[in-house]
Amino acid sequence: MLKVGIVGYGFMGRMHAACYDTLDDVEIKAVVDAVPAKRSMAAEARGCAVFENSAAMLEGADMDIVDVCSCTGAHEEHILAGLAHGKHVICEKPMSLTLESCDRIIAAARSASTKVMIAQVLRFWPEYQAVRKLVRSGELGGVQWVSARRLSSVPTWSESNWILDVGASGGAVFDIHIHDQDFIAELIGPPKKIMAVRTLGCSGGDSILTLGWEHTGGANSYAEASSSLPPGFPFNMSLLVACERGAIRFDSARTPSLVVYPAGGGEYVPEIPAPAVGSAKAGGNIDALGGYFNEISYFVDCVKTGNSPEVITLEDARQAVRICLAVRESAATGNVVDL
Repeated sequence: MLKVGIVGYGFMGRMHAACYDTLDDVEIKAVVDAVPAKRSMAAEARGCAVFENSAAMLEGADMDIVDVCSCTGAHEEHILAGLAHGKHVICEKPMSLTLESCDRIIAAARSASTKVMIAQVLRFWPEYQAVRKLVRSGELGGVQWVSARRLSSVPTWSESNWILDVGASGGAVFDIHIHDQDFIAELIGPPKKIMAVRTLGCSGGDSILTLGWEHTGGANSYAEASSSLPPGFPFNMSLLVACERGAIRFDSARTPSLVVYPAGGGEYVPEIPAPAVGSAKAGGNIDALGGYFNEISYFVDCVKTGNSPEVITLEDARQAVRICLAVRESAATGNVVDL
């Protein structure tokens, strides 16, 4: 039985907890949150020990895995503390907000005997897994360009609205845009040049529009993300991959959500490897556990087998931060940024 301690019991902490609940050989032993009401919620729902800070948890609870779901600015602190106590660590994206912080985390992970993974969930999302499989099969030829979109109403579920504080969260670039930038880089390699524009929302949040070109795989990209849309606007994510011999379209608002269009006609719906794990009402913009379950169960398996995470490496997670920093720099200066 693997024992888990969760740092942060907000939307993402509760999503991760729901995923561990589906695994027979994992037990949540402790939860950390600075907010008394959330500690009470965790204690009542799970019967686990609760702590006000991670230091107290690491000293006072028996666990194998530390799951970091704290606000972004605290990721490095909590990852390093977990490693210093000999724990395996999984941490929500992004790894951090600076490359210097990412490098300190990577150095500590290399010196540790335990496993570390950054939870870039899109790499584990069923539809995106199907897209990756199709592209890598070569069935449609090489990728020519990719377009991605991620749209959300203003996020109001974070404690004290820390997500809306760009200094604490990195804004839409690091909160949601990073998902698509990471997946695009996995699919066609990182871009060599970035041009981006940022706009502020009237009621909080911001939007980002990014062109990437000269990707190492030879294709180009366009991605947009917004966390400034009105209340009630349904969360939406979409992807279009244009290839030499066809195209792949995913849109979470459509049924079917994923369709392949070969150049010779005969469009079809590919198999989507979706786990039957249901959903959780955790207070955020997504309820489906599928991608989160995939990443949590994958990391648990890495801990059990002793294998290092390969679906998303620490270097991959650092690269996502590097791309997002370039996006932010371009948006701030109005200049093209070379990577």
